[in-house]
Amino acid sequence: MKIAQIAGFLGSGKTTALLRIVAELRKKDYRIAIVVNDVGEIGVDAKFIEANGLKAREISGGCICCQIAGSFAETLAKLHDSFNPDITIVEPSGVAIPWGLKRAAEYSEAKTEMVIEHAPVITLVDATRIDMLIRAVRRLVETQIREADFCFINKVDSATPESIAKCESFIKDINPRAEIGRMSSETGEGIALAAEIIETRISPRYDDAVEAELLKKQYSGGET
Repeated sequence: MKIAQIAGFLGSGKTTALLRIVAELRKKDYRIAIVVNDVGEIGVDAKFIEANGLKAREISGGCICCQIAGSFAETLAKLHDSFNPDITIVEPSGVAIPWGLKRAAEYSEAKTEMVIEHAPVITLVDATRIDMLIRAVRRLVETQIREADFCFINKVDSATPESIAKCESFIKDINPRAEIGRMSSETGEGIALAAEIIETRISPRYDDAVEAELLKKQYSGGET
């Protein structure tokens, strides 16, 4: 089963982008499952997704990369056995850590006969709120960017050129290895590219040594 996670802080536009990306993938007849991680009591995102004619599995009560990793693995195993999707797109909570989610996904291999494969980690960075994100939740946003394979500067239709440029500079400073694109769910910019990335590319499996190095660089202030 191929796992594709679309990360980003709360309000970064993950759900709307996810729906557009899924629609693009469904044109090629892929069997798509969606897992939504809502840390609150009411799963607004899952209800929104189902209102658009899709089925979503919701996991509430904690973050799937840490507190409820077992529930996430169980969900993936059940999805494999009952539906056998080609691609499972995961919308983590806004506080999820991408590499931790990879590890949690791979726990499912012990629960059923399947092998987990990862699509590149996609992180959305909200260009309309970049100043607030840097000021209020910088450490978390930095982590989601540092652990991404591809960063999309999102909501470019509503952002100023200065904010878009600031996002690009911020991403490059944190993760110079990440590819950068622009996205707008309103205009469709970047949606086909995101679908192509999920469809055709692979990201490494979880590795303790890699995560330890990422954490070391994050907390020591070193470059990636």
